[in-house]
Amino acid sequence: MGLVEIQRTLARLYTDTTLRERFFGDPVGVGRELGLSAAEARELSQLSARGVDSFAESLRAKRLLEVTKLLPMTNRMIGGEFAAHFKNYAETYSPAGVKKHLGDALAFASYLEKKIRHEREHPSWVLDLLRYEKARLKAADPARRVVARVFRHDISRLVRSVARREETPAAHPRLTVAVWWRPQRRGTVRYAVLAAPELPRKK
Repeated sequence: MGLVEIQRTLARLYTDTTLRERFFGDPVGVGRELGLSAAEARELSQLSARGVDSFAESLRAKRLLEVTKLLPMTNRMIGGEFAAHFKNYAETYSPAGVKKHLGDALAFASYLEKKIRHEREHPSWVLDLLRYEKARLKAADPARRVVARVFRHDISRLVRSVARREETPAAHPRLTVAVWWRPQRRGTVRYAVLAAPELPRKK
């Protein structure tokens, strides 16, 4: 196995807790599964398990910090659950590529969206807020021309209230469509919101 492949294997050990525990319990056996020779497996196993755990935790903390910067409103609204969900998510996905922080945030947003839908422990406007931040990140990709999302709440008022850190978010039910588009490829992103007419309130 070449140096690049060994580095990739080491990266997997840093990001996958279960694999890491299995490897240090049986370096040669698990190393064989990973395509390592017995000698390569023994060499990697000389690394301190505690040291690898510590480094893996520092990598996850850095990833969490970057994702928090890209999904700030969702993080603020669900508090400690954000970090707890990220810890579980980080075991399943390892970012790569030039824009790995953006890819990490998008993948986590999809993971978190499924969790919130399934658990149903948050009001529906929290899901709208997460979907808004996810769509905005997608629109930041220079290769994308149009991103559109439908929301169950007045997304403009909701986003403004959360950004202002209002004690009670303005979560008003109102069918809303948000659109991000680039008139020219890799040009400046434009943004517009179309909202359904508000129904008159009953007196």
